Amino acid sequence: MLKKIIFTSLLLLALVPFNFARAQDSTPTPAELINAVNALRLANGLNALAVHPALMQIAQEQANGIASGMPGHWRPNDLTLGQWMMTLGYPLSGDLSQDGYRSENWTPAQSADDAVQSWLGDEPHTNTMLSPYRSDIGAGIVATEDGYIFVIETALQTTSGQMQSNASAILTGIPLTQQAYNAGATLAAENGTLPQYSLPIAIATANLGGDVIHEVQYGQTLWSIAITYGTTIKEIQRLNNWNTDDVYVGQQLLVMKGATPPPQVTSASVTSTFSPLQPTSTAFITSPSPTTQPAIAFTTKSPQETTLSVTAIALAALVLGIIIALPRKKESD
Repeated sequence: MLKKIIFTSLLLLALVPFNFARAQDSTPTPAELINAVNALRLANGLNALAVHPALMQIAQEQANGIASGMPGHWRPNDLTLGQWMMTLGYPLSGDLSQDGYRSENWTPAQSADDAVQSWLGDEPHTNTMLSPYRSDIGAGIVATEDGYIFVIETALQTTSGQMQSNASAILTGIPLTQQAYNAGATLAAENGTLPQYSLPIAIATANLGGDVIHEVQYGQTLWSIAITYGTTIKEIQRLNNWNTDDVYVGQQLLVMKGATPPPQVTSASVTSTFSPLQPTSTAFITSPSPTTQPAIAFTTKSPQETTLSVTAIALAALVLGIIIALPRKKESD
């Protein structure tokens, strides 16, 4: 009996380290989170994102800050997310006056897969993972009493891998640019300063009356729209009788009047347009349109038609000769 108790005790002691190791192995890692995001991108026909150290640092600091009580999407020293990336040497692409092409997601969850699934619940968080305007990713995870805080940063770097020429001016003028961002970014994310992600603004064409109407998309502000169209906030406000900087998704804004509309394709222009598939010589037209007659028609006769024509001419000449000869015969009688 004593031997059995000792054996059971030794077996339990042997299993304790094993179970502890398994518990340690179940802890999610940033690599697992990045792999989950990239698997989602590949499943949607997008390129996998490369791990970048600057984004890894930001993601981990963001996770640590949230776990310590900071609000989501907090920023050090009143930086924007794009500025934070550039201060760490990341060559951010996109319009830097609109904070470049960058995104951030965070969520409490139990696993990397759970985090990704929660971000698929709405368009802004989904875009952070599935935007085609992204090349790099960073991830951070921190344990809490209830589970884990998961954070990802995604961004698009310049094709040259070098900072844009105006990056230095953006960084040296951080207090001024931050003030401008706070004034113009009215579709703010949870941190109340900038939208969660930025996208290029597609410029609308003028209608037949010369009016340019822009439909506001998520992440766009009155400030960024004015910059894109080469106008001012005050001018857009005047055209729309709009007295605030606030705009909303789906809003139809008149941004310009008297613009040149694109050329219109009419039925008349279509019928008169030259087509290389249409014949240009009447010699190839087998069934001409009844409303389209050539100015000069050249025809070609067959050999049989030519022989009949010659015969007819000869007979006509013979008859004419007989008629001319008859009066002369009378005179000789």
